[in-house]
Amino acid sequence: MSKHKDINNNASRDDIGSNALGPLTQNASAQMPSHPNIGLNAATQPLTRSASGWHPKVFIKTFGCQMNSRDSEALSGLFVDRGYRIVEKADDADVILVNTCSVRAHAENRAISFLGSLKSIQNSKFKIKNCQSPKVIGLIGCMARNLGEEIYKKMPHVNLICGPGCLDKIPDYIKKVSEKGSRIIDLEDRDRNEELYSLSFKVDSDRAGVVISTGCSNYCSYCVVPYVRGNLRPRNHQNIVDEVKNNIKAGVGKITLLGQNVNDYHYQFKIQNSKLKIITFVDLLKMISDLEGLKEVDFISSNPRNSSVELFKLMAERSNIKKHLHIPFQSGSDRVLKSMNRGYAIADYLDTIKKYKEIVGGSLSADIIVGFPNEEEDDFLATKSVVEKVEFKYAYIFKYSPRLGTAAANMVDSVSTEYKEKRHKELLDLQKQISRKLQKKC
Repeated sequence: MSKHKDINNNASRDDIGSNALGPLTQNASAQMPSHPNIGLNAATQPLTRSASGWHPKVFIKTFGCQMNSRDSEALSGLFVDRGYRIVEKADDADVILVNTCSVRAHAENRAISFLGSLKSIQNSKFKIKNCQSPKVIGLIGCMARNLGEEIYKKMPHVNLICGPGCLDKIPDYIKKVSEKGSRIIDLEDRDRNEELYSLSFKVDSDRAGVVISTGCSNYCSYCVVPYVRGNLRPRNHQNIVDEVKNNIKAGVGKITLLGQNVNDYHYQFKIQNSKLKIITFVDLLKMISDLEGLKEVDFISSNPRNSSVELFKLMAERSNIKKHLHIPFQSGSDRVLKSMNRGYAIADYLDTIKKYKEIVGGSLSADIIVGFPNEEEDDFLATKSVVEKVEFKYAYIFKYSPRLGTAAANMVDSVSTEYKEKRHKELLDLQKQISRKLQKKC
């Protein structure tokens, strides 16, 4: 039974009222494409499940990574299956959900700003079973778990907050909010219901994201993911394979496997005589690569500690595995890497890259953080040196920002904003040069 809290709010009805749901987007200008052959795109196709002919409308605004985009897509499938329509504007919706990211301060600040802007959508009603109530405005995802009731205190117009483990319960919570006028918070960390991944709603007709695990157990000192998404939870390998098969049957032949650290994937289950069998990421990738009709499979992200020669050999052998590896290194300084709790030295990282280039010969990309606490000029120059040596096809380069609850948040944020900006620009300029150089070789 779900552990959630209802908060009655009879006194401030006008503050809580607001508009409803909008499109599945990653930014304000993104449009949801219509792919009538891929499941059911509710933004462009009429629904027929409701005998009354009335279909509640949902708008979902997505901030953050590919995992969040897949979560929003899966949640949209739940709504469509229950007779809702997905719409492209918040003003047109009966329910507005903001799917959020807490990994970087910038994404969090953008989400808070967007949530605040929804206060102006006031006094609109939508009806479920002849009950009029304020429209539902919900904060979901990582930031919901990170900030919890603090959002309610600052934004009384928000009447639903759900963490990443509660997505499958959101349609039921919306009904409860609308019928009882209550406010609901559910931040419980739990295994997801597989129903979330079983529906046919797709945004992209060419490529599908398939989640293989949620959470992370590495506890890098700067990273909030274990605190907001929980420890690593691998999905059952057969459920993953079945989801890929269903995508192929629907005409989606390109698959991206998603996880915080995909090569940390280990799924254990009992076989005869109660013996344990373990499916590793390489095992899973083999199973998926073997599927008839699969055009291409790639994956994101990889942990340098577990990127093995066995994985690289499989990538080289299989023509339908994309020859690209996203492998964050974060810093070129061993001192900083130790402070980050990354679990490897930069020499180990470079040795892994060397083996990948020798065996696979494919392209590379990375995540990099500049301005981590106590990062000195020599540390930054070591990072710059790695970028020059490896020659990434592209890199995501971030300025460090403290994340509440992490070990690094207790460190003095000693690098000035000026130096963070300077180092960030210097690395960006360097990476642009390398990217252009590699493009010319193609």
